[in-house]
Amino acid sequence: MIYQTNLVYQMNIMDPKNFFYEMGPIRPPSEGRDSSLLIRATRNCPWNKCEFCPTYKNVKFESRRAEEIKKDIYVVKKLSEEIKEASWRFAFAGKVNQEVVRAIFQGNPEIYQGDLNSELKLQNLMNVANWLASGAKTVFLQDANTLIMRTPELIEVIKSLKENFPTIERVTSYARAKTCAKKSLEELKGLHEAGLSRLHVGLESGYDE
Repeated sequence: MIYQTNLVYQMNIMDPKNFFYEMGPIRPPSEGRDSSLLIRATRNCPWNKCEFCPTYKNVKFESRRAEEIKKDIYVVKKLSEEIKEASWRFAFAGKVNQEVVRAIFQGNPEIYQGDLNSELKLQNLMNVANWLASGAKTVFLQDANTLIMRTPELIEVIKSLKENFPTIERVTSYARAKTCAKKSLEELKGLHEAGLSRLHVGLESGYDE
């Protein structure tokens, strides 16, 4: 097949300036391999003392409210709908490829060119496009210890993801061992039933200082 290189697709976005969602700095290599959707549930790390991890040094940990995270999920949903619409419009039958991404980039300069958040918005576009291309099956909740969130709010976030994207098969996150130990069995069961599939726990020395 010979692809066209001059395709242009203008998205129907009410507020282009704020059409972005937060993304943290890292994810496990396996989540990159699987092209996981990255949703930032917390910012930075509440412990921040592990010698093996310099990622969050000198930055303050912040928790995000479920409603704030759900607004990011809405942006992802809208962006995914626009990507799919562009694919069908250009006769790619829903397939997400470079031509679709390029058409969206070229058709929306007010979003992806010259804006203060243009780099983040472009990262959003690539993250969602790669996620859709891989089947939209996996999600990684950033940052370093999402399990520290209040259990009802974390369950609310996970349920929102599953409701908006029925294709999701796996939701994973980072967690600290002590945080896991503080959760009751009922809380952990509730998180699992909501859709939390796996936790990546860093190995620590056990030395308190």
